Amino acid sequence: MTSRHIFFVLFASLLVACEPTASTTAAPAPADKPHLFSLPDAQMAHVKLVTVKKQAVRRPLVLPAVVQFDDLKTSEVMPLVSGKVSKVLVREGDQVRVGQPMLLIASPDSSDTAASLQRDQADLELKQAVLDRDRDLYQHKAISLQELQQAELDVKSAQATVSSDRQRVRITGTSTGHASLRAPIAGVVVSRKIAVGDTVEAGGTACFTVTDPSAVWVMGQLYQADLRRVAIGDVALLTSPVLDKPITGKVTYIGASIDPDTLTIPVRISAENAGGLLKQGEYINASIYPAKPENALMVPLSAVLRDEDNLPFVYVVATKQGETPVRFARRHITLGGQIGHDAIVQKGLTGGEGILADGAVFVQFADSLER
Repeated sequence: MTSRHIFFVLFASLLVACEPTASTTAAPAPADKPHLFSLPDAQMAHVKLVTVKKQAVRRPLVLPAVVQFDDLKTSEVMPLVSGKVSKVLVREGDQVRVGQPMLLIASPDSSDTAASLQRDQADLELKQAVLDRDRDLYQHKAISLQELQQAELDVKSAQATVSSDRQRVRITGTSTGHASLRAPIAGVVVSRKIAVGDTVEAGGTACFTVTDPSAVWVMGQLYQADLRRVAIGDVALLTSPVLDKPITGKVTYIGASIDPDTLTIPVRISAENAGGLLKQGEYINASIYPAKPENALMVPLSAVLRDEDNLPFVYVVATKQGETPVRFARRHITLGGQIGHDAIVQKGLTGGEGILADGAVFVQFADSLER
């Protein structure tokens, strides 16, 4: 045997020695199978099976919201004359009625208004006397009809001027040297921004904030994905620890632009606030119920269980209809909220499947023992 033949024999022997034997080859892992189990007939008599169906539901959209004053029933009270505050007549928390004096202002404007009224009243009296004289002269053919009509026109003009002066005095509350700032609406004084001695400017100084607390606005924020679910006129339920029961409101405004910082759209709910329990700046929960229903898979809350990782699941019937014994298998689901005693299932089930409802908790205990 040549040296070349000896080399090939030794190389072949090494290949055989390195080849794994049948006893050391790894077997493939078995495929995962769902854990199926059945219940004794005696126990099956105490459980309830239901068929998963789609139902038309009005799924509430729950938003954190904050209470604000109703701008339509809130007024920043400003004076109509300039001057200095001489006396404050109301305090924060006081109830005021329409036209009630809230403060007194020492003002040259008020003196001018009062003087104008006195001057115009005297002018009216003079022109009325002229008219009375001209009527007598006209009856005696001493003046023309045109002169009489001019005298009547002068009286009407003077009456209009006096009426305007009186209206201004009534609105501004002016008298000799002083003016009264009066409440424009009925409500509660929620803010006082001036004190005795402060200078106020006509139409430019907000002295008080008055609001009617029997109605409020509740402002929430919608994400873009929820925008199509809400419409103006939708009913909303407002809940808060200060309320004995929820308050019903209505969506009255949806914003026209998105906040670039939060990527949300403002939504406003108008609600009655009997007793004034809801306060400005208070955080509450608002549940908006869309007027347009949606189709969703619904299951009883008793059918929804939680595993050791707190993930929701249900027991699904894993056998065909009529097949015995009935076997069950766990299936994890994704929940989409709760309506009454039912839960919305977004993922994990399809319509027509059977699930275990009443008695599912006891079945879970028996299933856990088997596992």
